[in-house]
Amino acid sequence: MQALEADQAPYKIPDHARLEHKKEYFGVFAPRKRLIKRLEDESDFFFEKLESVKNFFLRNFYGQVISCVMGDVNDFCGLNAPRNVFYRQLRFMDISSRRALYKMTAMYHTIHYLASGMFKCDDPIDMLETIKDVFELDEHERLHFSIFADTFWQCEGQFEVEFSRYAAKRVFGRARIRPSSLAYVSYYFMSSYSQFITFNQNYVA
Repeated sequence: MQALEADQAPYKIPDHARLEHKKEYFGVFAPRKRLIKRLEDESDFFFEKLESVKNFFLRNFYGQVISCVMGDVNDFCGLNAPRNVFYRQLRFMDISSRRALYKMTAMYHTIHYLASGMFKCDDPIDMLETIKDVFELDEHERLHFSIFADTFWQCEGQFEVEFSRYAAKRVFGRARIRPSSLAYVSYYFMSSYSQFITFNQNYVA
């Protein structure tokens, strides 16, 4: 068999082109299901951190919080509905913003759970230390966690608005957000906690 001429040789994709193709495939033009899967996969980071928690109750509580986020991601990020900021911003979320969604959800659930007064953890201080360690809250997030906990006790309605605004900034990188979109962020957290506590009645004293 004669050797192929140069212009007849089978085309081989250069390595750098393969890399660029991979970046594009996993970038903002990636299929939505793959983007959602990427957001779900961030749970592995927090599950690994959770393995070091010795307290059985806290390990299970925050394990359920992480699992809850994974379920919420499918419900919200895949729903093309008016004002759904989760659907619109999914393609622009990087690793920091994806993990921020887990952090903000854990903060919200913890504040609501402790404020209910029906918690089963032996010492609320242990819960506060666990969320800081497992979700690697930085100094800024720890400060706001304390501020929001105080705000909840003073005015729950104000808490919902201020927390949603802060979470939108941390997750989507948006300091300013339209009221309709802000309402959807608030709806996400309220719905998430409602589902969480409904399916985990054993955590309520």
